[in-house]
Amino acid sequence: MSVSVKNVGEAGRGLVALKDIKNGELIVRDTAVIAIPANVDVWEAGEEIMRQIKKMSSSEKEDFYNLTKKDGIHQLCNDLMEEASGDTKRLSKAQKIAKFCDEISIFFNNDIATDDSFRCLFLYFVNSQPLM
Repeated sequence: MSVSVKNVGEAGRGLVALKDIKNGELIVRDTAVIAIPANVDVWEAGEEIMRQIKKMSSSEKEDFYNLTKKDGIHQLCNDLMEEASGDTKRLSKAQKIAKFCDEISIFFNNDIATDDSFRCLFLYFVNSQPLM
């Protein structure tokens, strides 16, 4: 294989070339376990992410929930709940977001934007042991 997973500092793990890669050379082929349109924002994505998680195999779900979470999403969820108190419409939206906060946080910390205007999560390298 011409690539490997390596620890890349604060960013976590990353895909790193082990040799020169020619323009257009296929380096990895994988199928996304979650794909959502790029125009769906973090606050609207929870239900769709969860719908696609439910279709995953048990091992894919385990791999997904072992991924890193985006810093700050949980605090934003908590802040939204506090600010929405008393406003039924805002509270309903905040509760929906809070319900899927873990899934939203994991997806948006590990997704990749694709050429066809989707944000996708691939699990191909999740179980790869990073090289130091």
